[in-house]
Amino acid sequence: MRIIVGTLLALNVILGVVHGQTPGDSINQVDAQGLKQGFWVKNYANGQINYEGHFRDGRPAKLMTRYYDNGDVKSTFVYFDNDKACAAHIFYEDSVMMSQGLYREEKKDSIWSFYNRKGIKVADENYKFGVKHGVSRIYFASGKLFELFTWKQGKKTGEWKQYFETGSPKVEGNYIEDQLEGWTKFYYTDGKVSHEGLYRENVKDGPWNHYDKQGNIEIVQRFAMGQLRNKNEVSEYIERKSNER
Repeated sequence: MRIIVGTLLALNVILGVVHGQTPGDSINQVDAQGLKQGFWVKNYANGQINYEGHFRDGRPAKLMTRYYDNGDVKSTFVYFDNDKACAAHIFYEDSVMMSQGLYREEKKDSIWSFYNRKGIKVADENYKFGVKHGVSRIYFASGKLFELFTWKQGKKTGEWKQYFETGSPKVEGNYIEDQLEGWTKFYYTDGKVSHEGLYRENVKDGPWNHYDKQGNIEIVQRFAMGQLRNKNEVSEYIERKSNER
């Protein structure tokens, strides 16, 4: 889906009427301290507008719009809460949405959504003052959920899930401080468990059971903190399965 910037440009016009320039107003002004004040416009060498927007004490305020050198809108920033926060919309060069979300004190905050060049959402991420915090989701091109992570203060902490495009589970596990920890299951497309076992400090530990599609155990891998202890048994199993094909 192609996301057009018409609504945002209309907002630009509206804010321009309320807060913008009128004939005779000055632009590109600085105060005695050299800080940008009021409405500013900067151009590329080819004459196209690079950016236009308002400044207060050297910082962007009210509305800021940036452009590519071909004239396409690159981004819009609508400021609020005494200009401490802004709603950001960022675009590819052909005016398709790339990402959107909030900045607070120049750091990503709350939910951010990301899109591919066709305008299809590929991910949602939650932030808390510039750090990932909360649930992040990755999507198939169809829009269906592919993967889910939970973050706490910039580290994966909590449930981890992957899905087949049909919606059935592919992987279920858990992270603590960026490391896989606890019982983890991998599934066949029909929802039956393919293999499962324990992660400790991001490595396999203990027995890992592998099942056939009828739910029968085919082989048990035995790990000790990432080291496979029954290599010969597993090698014989792999060779036997290879010969059966």
